[in-house]
Amino acid sequence: MSKKRICFVATLPISLKTFVYAQAELLVCNGWDVTWICGNDPEFYKELPKGVKYIPLPFRRGIYPFDAPKMIYALYKIFRREYFDIVQFSTLNATLYASTASWLAHIHIRIYAQWGIRYVGFKGIQRHIFKLIEYWCCSCSTIIEPDSLSNYKFSIDEKIYSENKGRVIWNGSACGVNLERFDINHKEIWRNEYRELISIKSQDLVIGFVGSIRSDKGCNELISACRSFFCDMPTVRLLLVGDKKFYNTIDKGLRDWVTSSSQVIQIPPNDKIPQYMACMDVFSLPSYREGFGMAIVEAEAMGIPVVVSDIPGPIDAMQHKYTGLVVPVKNVKALALALQTLLKDEIKRNAFGTAASQYAKEKFDQREFLRYVLADKEGLFKTNIKATQQKMS
Repeated sequence: MSKKRICFVATLPISLKTFVYAQAELLVCNGWDVTWICGNDPEFYKELPKGVKYIPLPFRRGIYPFDAPKMIYALYKIFRREYFDIVQFSTLNATLYASTASWLAHIHIRIYAQWGIRYVGFKGIQRHIFKLIEYWCCSCSTIIEPDSLSNYKFSIDEKIYSENKGRVIWNGSACGVNLERFDINHKEIWRNEYRELISIKSQDLVIGFVGSIRSDKGCNELISACRSFFCDMPTVRLLLVGDKKFYNTIDKGLRDWVTSSSQVIQIPPNDKIPQYMACMDVFSLPSYREGFGMAIVEAEAMGIPVVVSDIPGPIDAMQHKYTGLVVPVKNVKALALALQTLLKDEIKRNAFGTAASQYAKEKFDQREFLRYVLADKEGLFKTNIKATQQKMS
């Protein structure tokens, strides 16, 4: 059998490192030739999985219309030269460029890993434009693999692609949860160690958030909800773990409150997410749009009940009134009520946490998820080989 060749394309190196690293390692171990294409980062060479080839291109995050022709052409030349069996792309800009280029280059298997749909939270002309982009990317793809069932259903309802063109791998997510990293058996040790590190008392109750601190992650609503009742609950803390690249999208009054309040603790991005999650009593992601919301199942794996907004993705990562609570998107009052409900009811909070840990283990174990991914890729390759042989005979 000929060499199996696959190329993953994403706008930023962090996307491939976060969501495709384990998959790339597994494919290499099973005889695949794996290439990554993403934005240029000299340090990224040091973090590549063994056996993975890296082709940097000057991708940029954001809206740069004049980048499209040159990036599509650059990818087209690479695809024509490399003869990949499969090209898989994800994230907005890389998907637009790679779906178009791989279609023009006649790559047989073009997989759109649909980690979220950009226009979900948009309105008016902006929504129309981004929906057209989404439709075009899906039209250029042979397979669409959304990372949640509700995003798949949303796409079908929106007529972005047909039912038989899309599919969700196992129970969804981009990569499953690494239960060796998010190991609940270490929770109490980490909880004590890291609470002491950031000056949180053992009796304090902690609401946690992990991710980019920005408006479309629901951070305005989360901070506002906490501000509304923190005076009445002085032993409650808000732990924000994440970058501030888009911190200016947070209301200034809320930013001022975060800075002045002794009940808010801010931690920059780091590789100790399981340890900081162990400090939390409730995790919240009241986002406006998500592909899936990996932080939700990571928190659940650590036995933490969750509060999420009622949008495609997060509602697939948990079970309402079993591992956590679902609230309407952009609804501060409902969010505040849900958070207080769990903070004030220790029995419910502990029951949800226990159920959450089991749910994450049964539904999103990365090892099991990767078995499905490998079977998917192997099946596609074999189907392509048979189709090619039939054409030649």
